[in-house]
Amino acid sequence: MTYTDNHLRLRPLNAAELALSLENYSELEQALGLNVTSTTTLLDDEEMRYALRVRHAKVLQDEENYCWLTMWAIIHREQQQLIGFLILKGPPNEQGEVIVGYVLDERYWGQGYATEALRQITAWIFSHPGARWVIADTEKDNFASHRVLQHLGAELYRETEDLFWWRIARPASS
Repeated sequence: MTYTDNHLRLRPLNAAELALSLENYSELEQALGLNVTSTTTLLDDEEMRYALRVRHAKVLQDEENYCWLTMWAIIHREQQQLIGFLILKGPPNEQGEVIVGYVLDERYWGQGYATEALRQITAWIFSHPGARWVIADTEKDNFASHRVLQHLGAELYRETEDLFWWRIARPASS
């Protein structure tokens, strides 16, 4: 299953691909039929590796609904390279909220790819009747992520000591 837009293709990773991403990033790229970049900073961060392990465990618990529980590869169509991930943290809850996260290789920052990827996954989320809100949190000093979410019409609705919480409402026409 893949979803394609102007510059990007999104592909949810299954349990085997999530495991591979933890073991050997180059082999993941090969398994996805992509150009092997040989280096990435996306999975060097321990917090990101932890998120991958959590997503892998969630997918193993409910492989039938893995699209809601996994990381989605953000693939640059022209370059055929993996440039980031979208993270879904479950299907819509009782309030119709779906929590998302995202990370993009810094070589692709500032080019509109995060906005495009989030727009695409948000459309997919809102294609499901139970989804009413897409929720994202950002660190307070992550101004680039604030702009990405603002471009998508997100409103700031909650604040903690370290984070801003944003939400995007389901369009009235959906």
